[in-house]
Amino acid sequence: MRILLISHSYTDPGYWDKLDALGRRVELAVVMPEAWRGYLHPAAPVPPNGHGAPWKQYRLKAIWQGLAFRYLYDPRQLEQVLAEFCPDLVHVEEEPESLSLLQVSLLRRRCGFRLVFFSWENMHPQRLGWPVRQVTFDSADAGIVGNRAAVERCERLGFRKQLALIPQYGFDLAPRPHRAAAEHAHAARDRFVVGYAGRLVAEKGLRTLAEATRSLPDTKLLIAGSGPIEAELARQPHVMLLGALQRRDMDRFWQSIDLLALPSLTTPRWAEQFGRVLVEAMGRGVPVVGSSSGAIPEVIGDAGLIFPEGNAPALAAAIQRIRDSAALRAGLIARGLERVRRCYGQDVIMNQIVDFYRQVLGRHATV
Repeated sequence: MRILLISHSYTDPGYWDKLDALGRRVELAVVMPEAWRGYLHPAAPVPPNGHGAPWKQYRLKAIWQGLAFRYLYDPRQLEQVLAEFCPDLVHVEEEPESLSLLQVSLLRRRCGFRLVFFSWENMHPQRLGWPVRQVTFDSADAGIVGNRAAVERCERLGFRKQLALIPQYGFDLAPRPHRAAAEHAHAARDRFVVGYAGRLVAEKGLRTLAEATRSLPDTKLLIAGSGPIEAELARQPHVMLLGALQRRDMDRFWQSIDLLALPSLTTPRWAEQFGRVLVEAMGRGVPVVGSSSGAIPEVIGDAGLIFPEGNAPALAAAIQRIRDSAALRAGLIARGLERVRRCYGQDVIMNQIVDFYRQVLGRHATV
C-alpha cells in the first residue's frame, strides 16, 4: 500500500515519530514545504530525515509558507512527486478550505489516486469558504477528523462520504511513567507548581489560569510558550516563563510541575480542537485539569477534572482538590496513563489510520 502524506505539520521534526511508526506499516512518502515559519518559531529550512528513516521525504518549494490555509506547492515539483511515487492513496493533512488540499484535489482524477483529507476544525470560520470546500469535498474519497464537532461540521457542510474520528498523532508513554507519577505525587516542593504549555494568547484562558493560581497559597504557575500576552504574564510574581520549548526540550518542564492545566476559552471563531498537551501530560504521569471548551472534555474523559471555561474560582477549586487529595491525584494519574495506552498510544492510532486507508482503497489495496 503506497501512501503519500502531504502536510506542513511535518516541517517540525518533533512530529516525525508518527512518520517512523506509519512508515513501518505502509510504503510511505511525505511531502512538506522546504521551509516553514511556525507560530512560535522563525522561518527555518526543514532538515533531511536521514538514510535510515522508513519513509521517503520530499521537501518542495512553497509560496505563502507559514500560512496553513494559503500556502501552495510548486506545481511542477508536486506533479513530479506524484509521477515518481505513484501513490495508491494521497492523505492531505490540511483543512477542507486550504489551498494546498485544493491543489491536490485538482490533480486527483488525472493521476488516479484515492484522496483523504484531515480536519480539526470544530467551528465555522469563513476563511476561503464554500468555493474551495465544494471542490475538495467533491474530490475527496473520505476524511479523517480529530474531534466529534469536526465530524458534525463536515456533515453539516455537505460531506456525505466516509469519515473516521482519529487524532492526527499518536503518543508514547514516558519511559518510566510510574516513577514520574510518584515524583509528582510526592509533596517534595516548597510550592505547588501548576504548568501550562502552548501559545500565549487570550483564547487559551491564561488570564483565568493566572487569577486562579494567584488565589491559591504557595502556588507557582510555570509556563512554556510564547505569544502576545507574554509580557502581561511576566509581570505577575507567581508566574515563571520558560519561553517556547521544542518537544525534545520538554523533559525539564514535565519534571518541574505537579499538575497541568489547559484553561481554553471558546470564541466566535475558535474552540479548543484537541489539546495534545493534555495527552502528553497524562502519558508522563501528570494529572490534568481542563476547561469545558471544545474537545477538551472528550480528550480527558474520566482521567482529569473539567471546570466551566472562564471560571477562575472553579479552576482554583479543581487545583486545590488535586493538591489536597493524594487518593484523587493517584487515581487521576492511573486513569490518565491507561487512557493514553488505550486511546492515544502510537500503535493504537497508527493501526487505526492504516485500517482506514485499507477501507478507502477497498479491493484496490495492495499490501
